[in-house]
This record gives sequence, structure tokens and C-alpha cells, in this order.
Amino acid sequence: MTEQAPGPLRASCQLLPWSRSIDLRLARRHAGKLHTALPLHFQEVPEGQPGPPALCLQYEDAQQLMDELWNCGLRPHDNTGSPGSSNHINSAAALAATERHLKDMRDMAFCLLGAYQA
Repeated sequence: MTEQAPGPLRASCQLLPWSRSIDLRLARRHAGKLHTALPLHFQEVPEGQPGPPALCLQYEDAQQLMDELWNCGLRPHDNTGSPGSSNHINSAAALAATERHLKDMRDMAFCLLGAYQA
């Protein structure tokens, strides 16, 4: 009998706004049964010696986890381009100013070349 590969990892994140915490649950199916991750256990290690990884994720599983965290409202610190972020608003204003400046420069260049009168 061949060993059945575990199913994809499923992450579930729930924002607890009263404590600014996020509950993270990880689960996957294997051999027709549901398996859930248990709480992490921290262990002291000698200085300068890394411990083993707490978790190794397949790329698709890590993406699913990030999507869940995004749904809880988490964004990268450098959130350029994230709709609704103050940085996005500043970026939009800067882009609009740059577009107006480019239009002015085009008008000036065409005027100097005699293409049209301003």
C-alpha cells in the first residue's frame, strides 16, 4: 500500500481586536483524517546556534497563510500600493503631481518645437 501525501495546509486567522492579537490555526487532511497544529514550544538554545525551523511551508501554503493574514488587516510595513493605506494616498498624490508636471513639460517642448501654441 502506498503512503498517501498530506493534503494542502489550511490556515485560519481570526483578529481579536480587543487584545490586538490574531488567533492562527493550521490544519490539513491526511489519510482521511483532520490534523491540526499544536501550540509552538520554545526551547533555549546556545547563543549563536540557530534552532531548527519552527515550521516549513510549501510556497502555496505560505501564500494561503499570507492571504488569511491580509484578510485580518495585516499589511507589510512598506505598504506602497496597498489600497486604503496612508502611504497609498501619498503615492497617488505624488503620481498625480508627476503626471501634471509631465504634461507641462510636454506642452513646453511642443511649444518650443513650434508644434503648437500654448
